[in-house]
Amino acid sequence: MKKSPKELSTIEYLEKYVYPILLKGIEQLLIEAEKRKCLERKRSAFNALDYLTRYLYYKNPNRINLSDEQNQQLSDINQLLEDIPFVRIHFEKYPRAPLPKSLLWSEEEATLIIQSYYRGYRVRKQPEVQELRQWQREWREANRNIHDVVEDFWRQHTSPSPV
Repeated sequence: MKKSPKELSTIEYLEKYVYPILLKGIEQLLIEAEKRKCLERKRSAFNALDYLTRYLYYKNPNRINLSDEQNQQLSDINQLLEDIPFVRIHFEKYPRAPLPKSLLWSEEEATLIIQSYYRGYRVRKQPEVQELRQWQREWREANRNIHDVVEDFWRQHTSPSPV
């Protein structure tokens, strides 16, 4: 006689219902981590818990009772974590801090940005550029209220219009 899930012991329940889907999820997680080269780096933007949450939610056979074709369309693991209703509610209460740029940028993007900042730094340190920047700073200070000066000039030099 077949036992219902509520009649099973904890170990039996885990072995029959939880472990099969969880092991598939962990296997897919490792494949995805390898694709994103997370195993080669110390830090990565890839969040294993987010991936596993999405996998378990979208691959849950009890989540919806639709045909296999419809279920396949809805079980897209690449959907955003925020599309899951309970996650959306959680993020409304406890918003996440944004990821640092070092995790968001690829190595090529980071290289270009660092190089451009360094080139800019080197240019700004040149004596003639320093002189120009100092002159611009002084000019801005001297002409800080230029808008008011122009308004005063035109106010003084315009006659009231005839009515």
